[in-house]
Parts: sequence; C-alpha cells; structure tokens
Amino acid sequence: MNLIDFYKRYDSTQKESLSIHRICNLFSLLRFIFFCLTILFLLLGYFSNNIGYGFAIVCLIAFLCMIFFHSRYKKRDIYAHALLETYAKHVKRMEGKWKDFSCTGEEFLDEKDYKSIDLDILGRNSLYQLICTAFTQLGKKKLAHLLIEDHTYDEIQQRQQAVKELANNPEFVLKLETLGAMIPSQKANWIDQWMDYMKTHQVSSLTPFLFVLPVIVCLSLICVIFHWYMPYSQVVLEIGVVLQLCFAFLRYFQHQEMFQPIAYLSSGLESYAHIYAQIVNNSFDSSYLKSLQSCLCEKDDAVTAIHRLANISQKMIYRQNIFAFILLNALGLFDFYIHYQYAKWLKKYQQRIPEWFDALAEIEALMSLSILKIDHFDVVLPEIQEEKVLSFQDLRHPLIDPKQVVGNDFSMQESLCIITGSNMSGKTTFMRTIALNLVLAYAGGYVFGKQMLCSPMHMMTSMRVKDNVEEGISTFYGELLRIKDMIDFSKNQKPMICFIDEIFKGTNSLDRIAGAKATIEKLSLPYAYVFLTTHDLELGQLKRQNYHFDEYYQDQHIYFDYRIKKGPSQSSNGQFLLKQVGILDE
Repeated sequence: MNLIDFYKRYDSTQKESLSIHRICNLFSLLRFIFFCLTILFLLLGYFSNNIGYGFAIVCLIAFLCMIFFHSRYKKRDIYAHALLETYAKHVKRMEGKWKDFSCTGEEFLDEKDYKSIDLDILGRNSLYQLICTAFTQLGKKKLAHLLIEDHTYDEIQQRQQAVKELANNPEFVLKLETLGAMIPSQKANWIDQWMDYMKTHQVSSLTPFLFVLPVIVCLSLICVIFHWYMPYSQVVLEIGVVLQLCFAFLRYFQHQEMFQPIAYLSSGLESYAHIYAQIVNNSFDSSYLKSLQSCLCEKDDAVTAIHRLANISQKMIYRQNIFAFILLNALGLFDFYIHYQYAKWLKKYQQRIPEWFDALAEIEALMSLSILKIDHFDVVLPEIQEEKVLSFQDLRHPLIDPKQVVGNDFSMQESLCIITGSNMSGKTTFMRTIALNLVLAYAGGYVFGKQMLCSPMHMMTSMRVKDNVEEGISTFYGELLRIKDMIDFSKNQKPMICFIDEIFKGTNSLDRIAGAKATIEKLSLPYAYVFLTTHDLELGQLKRQNYHFDEYYQDQHIYFDYRIKKGPSQSSNGQFLLKQVGILDE
C-alpha cells in the first residue's frame, strides 16, 4: 500500500468516525432524557395517578434500548479512533517521521550488548523504533529478541515465509494493529504481571455446597416479600445476611489481591478476544503461522476462554462499588461466587495461557518485520544459504532518509575486508548498512536493497567504544576487551561476522598497526567474515580484500559520493578540513 492509499483511508475513516461520534452523542442524550422521564412518571404514579407507572415502564424500556444502542456505537467509535491512529502511524512511517514513535525498545537495551548500541538496533532513532508494531509487552520483547539473538538457517527460512505471507495480507495486519491499539498500553503491561502472579500464587478452589447459604437467603427474602412463614422467614433472612457479610469482609483483602490483576484488565480482555478470533478465523499458508494458529484453537479455544475471562473480570469490577459490594455479598456471597468461577476457569485454562500469549507475541513480531513491505519501502527478502556467503546489490542504510541514502554493491570474496578512506567518506555507515540489513535478514524480515545473499552468522561489533571511569577502563582498553571477545568466540569455530571501526584508534600509530596486524591474523579464518576500517594506509597495503571511500573537491568545497571502490585509499582530507576550520594556516 502506498502513501496515497493510506491518505484516502485516513480521510474516509475520519468522516465515518465523526458520523459515529454524533450518533453516539445523540443516544447518550436520549438515554439521559428517558432516564429523567422514567423518574418523573414514577413520581407521578406514586403521588397522583397509577397510569404514570405505565408510562414509566415504557420510558424504562426506551432507556434500556438507548443503553444498548449507545454501547454498540461507543464500541464502533472506539474502533474508528483506533483505526485512525493506526493509519496515522503508517503515514508517519512513510513520511520519515517514525522517530516520533514512543516505542523505542530502550527498555530491552543491555549495556553489554554492544551490537545493539553500535548499530542502533534498539533505543531512540533505532531500527526497532522504525518497524515495531507490537502492542503487548510480550510482543515488544519478542521483536527485540528476534533482532538481537542468533538464529539458525531453518528458523530464518520458517519466519521468512510467515513474514512474506503477512506482507501480502495487509488487511489482516492492519486489523490486528487496530485491535491492539484499543488495548490501553498500561493494561497491556499488566498481562505479564498477571501471569507472574499466577506462577507465585495458587487460587484455591471452592466447594459448590458453599452456595447453599445464598439459596436459603434468597428463598427467605421471597418469603418475606410475600409474607410467608413470618416471622421465621424474617429471622432466617437477617441471620443469613449478617453471616454472608461477615464471610465477605473476613476474606475481603484476600479476594482483593486475587481479583485486582484481572479486574484491571477488563476492557483490554475483550480486545484480546477479538484479536485471537481474527487469528483463529484467518486462513494461513505458511507452516509457521499455521503452527501459531493451532496453539490458539487446539484442545481449548483461546477465543472462548478469553471471552469467559472477560465476563468474570467484568463481575470483579461490579464489586468495586461499596454499595454493590454490600448488596451482592449480603444476598449472594458474590465475592465467593466470582472466586469459584475464576478458580474453575484457571483449572481448565491456566496451563494454556503462556502458550496463547507467546503465540500472539510471535505474530506481533512477524507483523513488525512485514511492515516495511506493507508501507511500500524499497525492500526485498534476502536469499539465505547455509554455506558461508555475503553479497548484495544496492544495499542501503535502513535509518537514513530514502531521498538521501546511497546504495552500494558488494561481494565478500575473502575472510577479511579492509576499508580505508578519508574522514566522513562513509566507511562506518557502510559497515552499519551491512550489519543492520543482516539483523533484519536473520530475524526473517525484508532488507533495504535490490538483492542480498547471506548465511547465518554470529555478529560482533567494536564501533562505539567508550571509556568507563567507574571501572577504570579507557577507550583503548575497552576496545581491546571487545577484540578479545571476538578472538575467544572464534575458538568455537562457528560462523561469525565482525565489524571493527577505526581499529585501536585510542593508542599510538606504532602500537595500533602492530595490534591491527595481530587481530587480522587471528580473525582471518575460513568460517569468519571481518570488516575493518582504518585511517592507516599501511594496513591498506596488506594483501587482503581492500576497498575504500574517497572524496572530490569543487570550488573549495569537499564532496562525497559514498560509493565503495576497490583498492586502498590514495587520498586524505584531514589537512583540508583543518584549514577549512582555521586550525591549520593556508
């Protein structure tokens, strides 16, 4: 879908939303009017004429009808607003305004996960912020893990098929996004807390015989109303009411702790049920999506279960009103009735809950990976091979404005590639371009290029190395530790790819060149790929796969084409820049 399509949908939905909102307000006004008329006619019937009761009944029926219709249109109004929000987000992404999105994945950043920091995988202005459409905390976490963890050839192939199918079914993805937007974000986070509560707390089951007392109380109430078996029925009613209120207050705090997590989820649970219904009722072709779908409908149907839980949750909300709490518990041990239903629900479905939410989280992550194609970015599915390989055509940096970004062609022929070139010429950006697109490829998503051929490899980086004063680590020593990690991992003899920017820049040239040569020797392995950038032209003379970036000058200005070229660099722009800012005299 292109930008014009989304604009058209947004405009038509906005008009529909305004119309629904007006109708919703009309039913709200009529509901209030009929409520007032009901009270008025009841008073008229009581103080003046019995015919007022007849009109009161008619107005009461009309009032209940207005509640029903208002509720229906209110749901449509909420859905229309969520759909507008979804369309607006897609428009922003396509217009390059995705950096305004609130979901950055920063909460999943680990200080020791150098790759995520070096490559802007997570955090502000990151790849995660660009593509994330997940709406649950588990879904957001799943997407973060897909982007930073290693994956096997079979896993990548499996997810690729699923992502491709979702990209070809944008209506399904948009529907799920919209339903997800209807779940308040703070309530989406409570799913995790609810599941954690269930792991640490056991909800005890209750015997049905406990509800003999409420039956006796209700029967005695009927007897009192019709003056049967008086005064015995009145005594039984009073004793029963007192006993039931005592039971309710004695267990109040225990029930409050038990009910609070699920009561808070009430409005969100209905949206979850609709989301699961969309997944269950959809027809999938890829084996991976079919397996996720089967998790929701085999043995116990997730849709039915979540609907039942939503009903139980709604009852939990009723008791939050003190007057309702007293009345319902006085007549029917309402808290114990909810406890009984909740325990019964957990006994039947508790073991399946983690599977259901994990399946949904996986689908949310796959949706996020498909969004680049849905939003009409110039992307392609990479070809994944088991043998060691890396080549691409017109590969572009995912986070640079499409109007300004420059694509490059490249094929890795040896284990190590040394890239030289002048300042600001594009060396580091080229490495990040490869690495970020590999991150997308390994997750099973689309890459920014015309073609890409790659194999699964463990990725390691040494780029944004900073000192750590508290731990007494200098920039140079911090880089040494990262290079050591690469060498240590290489001893496992597993496929790996390393990106090293400005190797050992924190020390003198003599030590830098000696250390770089030793690193090259240790990492030039048949199962590894290493990209290394440097300003040291001496390293560029090594008989390795050498490439460079350069600049050109025009009218006393420096320009870059950001195109990678074969061979070591033959130019330097350091003195030109020093003169330009006035540090070096002409």
